[in-house]
Amino acid sequence: MITTVSPSDIRPARAPHELFMVNLLLFHLLAAPAAIALEVGLWGLLLPLVLSLTTMAYSRYRASVTEGFIGAHWRLALGRYRWLLVAYAIAAVLIGIGTLVGAGSSDSNMSGIIQTVFVRIAIMPVLLTVMVCAYLESNAIKQAASGEWPGQKPATDESDVER
Repeated sequence: MITTVSPSDIRPARAPHELFMVNLLLFHLLAAPAAIALEVGLWGLLLPLVLSLTTMAYSRYRASVTEGFIGAHWRLALGRYRWLLVAYAIAAVLIGIGTLVGAGSSDSNMSGIIQTVFVRIAIMPVLLTVMVCAYLESNAIKQAASGEWPGQKPATDESDVER
């Protein structure tokens, strides 16, 4: 059974998903590649990570204090942030492995090359997760705009809608 949602709840329910998309676009798809292109090293990758984690913390706070339809959408976005955190953890492990392998090399040039290779490989799980999350969040924006609760199947006819 699908319940109707107040039109005044539609815009606030879209907010967590729009914030998620801004996070993805600014901090992952623009800032992180810019840091790589400018060759600022790992420190340049930490700034987008810190900004993204700050956005996640804000979303966690909003999910904990908001209830009902709007709160359900904050919690949905928060669940997707967990996927990003797992991707960050995988990237951190890969960068750590690259650092260890590079430290074991007797040639300092080879050590730098190994670390660079592992950093590039480590970015891939995050990038793939960002792409999947962008797709899922664009659908969640549509879902919130149409007044659907997360995890609810769309109404097929008028008899499915509770008034």
